[in-house]
Amino acid sequence: MKACKKDVKIAAIVINSIAVLVICAILIGSTFAWFTDSAISSGNKIQAGTLKVDLELLDEEGNWNSIKNDSAPIFDYDKWEPGYTDVKILKIENEGTLALQWKAKIVSEKALSKLADVIDVYVLPSATELTYPADRDLEGYTYVGTVADFIDSIESTTTGTLLAGEVSYLGLALKMSTEIGNEYQGLDLGGAIDVVIVATQISSEDDGFNNGYDSDASLDWTPVSSAEQLRIALANREYDIVLQDDVILDGSFEEGFSVIAAVRIDGNGYSIMRGGVATYSTESAGAYTGTVFTVKEGVTLELIDVTVDGGAVWSGDVDSVLGRGVENIGVTATGALIATEARASIVLGEGAIVQNNDGANAINLGTRVGATLIIDGGEVINNNSGAGAIWGGGNITLNEGKINGNSSTGLAGAIRMVSNCNFTMNAGEVRNNKAVTNGGAIYGYGASVYNLNGGKIANNHAAIAGAIYSGDSSTINIRDNFMMVNNTADQAGAMRLDNRTTVNMTGGVISGNVSKENPNWDGFYGWNPAISFKGGVLADNVTIHGGLTPTVGGVDVTGVINFSISTTHNTVNLVEDFGSFKFTVNEGSNFSAFNFKPAESYTYVDGDENKLICLNEGYTTYFDQTTGTFRLTEAE
Repeated sequence: MKACKKDVKIAAIVINSIAVLVICAILIGSTFAWFTDSAISSGNKIQAGTLKVDLELLDEEGNWNSIKNDSAPIFDYDKWEPGYTDVKILKIENEGTLALQWKAKIVSEKALSKLADVIDVYVLPSATELTYPADRDLEGYTYVGTVADFIDSIESTTTGTLLAGEVSYLGLALKMSTEIGNEYQGLDLGGAIDVVIVATQISSEDDGFNNGYDSDASLDWTPVSSAEQLRIALANREYDIVLQDDVILDGSFEEGFSVIAAVRIDGNGYSIMRGGVATYSTESAGAYTGTVFTVKEGVTLELIDVTVDGGAVWSGDVDSVLGRGVENIGVTATGALIATEARASIVLGEGAIVQNNDGANAINLGTRVGATLIIDGGEVINNNSGAGAIWGGGNITLNEGKINGNSSTGLAGAIRMVSNCNFTMNAGEVRNNKAVTNGGAIYGYGASVYNLNGGKIANNHAAIAGAIYSGDSSTINIRDNFMMVNNTADQAGAMRLDNRTTVNMTGGVISGNVSKENPNWDGFYGWNPAISFKGGVLADNVTIHGGLTPTVGGVDVTGVINFSISTTHNTVNLVEDFGSFKFTVNEGSNFSAFNFKPAESYTYVDGDENKLICLNEGYTTYFDQTTGTFRLTEAE
């Protein structure tokens, strides 16, 4: 049989590029990372320098040579034939001060050909120094599978532990199967493969509690240094992926990354980007412009400590709301940075940033059934589209983090909600977003629910509704310590409430918002809304047009409530212990019938009418004993 030619190039083991991941145990309800200066609380990672690993290769003369900074291949034989065996002896040395455990992995930058199915992998871990096996007979070595089997992992026989200053040895052999036919002649492997070592801390050193604080450190993560490696890791359904370098998508990509199984990508401070920082220019049309991540049905993509960058570079005069230029001299996108299918989930954890997408939404949940976006410390910033940096239905939750500096050429500077979408805000901020038309921060279609429990929607701007433009029959719940402040619009500074929108305010603050064309709409203008003010602070003027019998009482009102009565809705309910507030009433055909109806348990107290301060010129409020309501009469 002719020799099966193959240039199998296994790159040198590059430890210097592998970040060291240390996961610390949870103690007394908190998570700790114990190293000063280099400790990063998010993800509990400790950067290289705390643990230090060296790799050395035994040469033919019996000398050990460090290869951690050497890019030359260690397997460079290019005339493979059935039965040929190549052996390399490696030494793993703990040069740091902390005990560690290590594991060898094989990774590939590209999908491999079927040649990888017939090259077998043998390993021999050892605590004592190894030499080359006589005649390469592999006595004592363990067969662990083929190269194809162990892309991104080798079985547990290739692991070990090292105290500070200790060394381990690893024999690694590749052998071409003898049971193959001519169909393998001349095949190319399909791409270079690397051998890498991952290391984590183990329980050894005593700390202030015991020696078990790092007992949960894991080796089950996959290092990724390129776009092709990331694609392969996702295709192999790897769960814990840690970037070792920026992942750059250029014009050679025909499609983005398909997320087919639950995955957690720890960016380790690196970026996944269209083009690269060096290529950001007006000539960067060669960058990949389509959707970067597509999260398949029922799958969760979690991102931490990573920047997903769309490649826009903002230039020109700085916009007073956005705090950045509005001219893009970088990449113009044709797809989202992250998109979902039905029941898919996106989690943006601490340090996850989705930014600089221009021309399409940064995150697109579509109208997908049950799609979910959870922001747990992440950021969606500096994006521009025709309708929201975040677009879609399902459930959007902001627990902590930022949705800032986004812009729209039409509706929705930050979030464009479709019908029946739920937005929950528990903390964080939605700030400095801008829409040309409606909804500086959020524009929603009908029957959506907004649970505003905490955090701040501030400094957003639009032509109509600086903060929120609700859809028909939506519900807005304002509670606890939520703040809607300093938003501006030509009309409706904070909110524009569409027909039959319900607002339940039991806490929170609405203050400092500005409607430039009509100050009576500073806080909001509501068309036939159902309003219930029972708590919180309402410092802005608001206008209720029509109204489905609003309720006012426990809220601290320092602005003016303007009742624009244009229908037969002419009664306002009061809570039992209502506070003082100022109001006006549109002096139309229903003006004489306008009244405030106290709660059934209310007992009139002389002077209570003075709490209801009518600003209509020439009118004052009195209590009508016959009807048991507060009504308006001409002042004497």
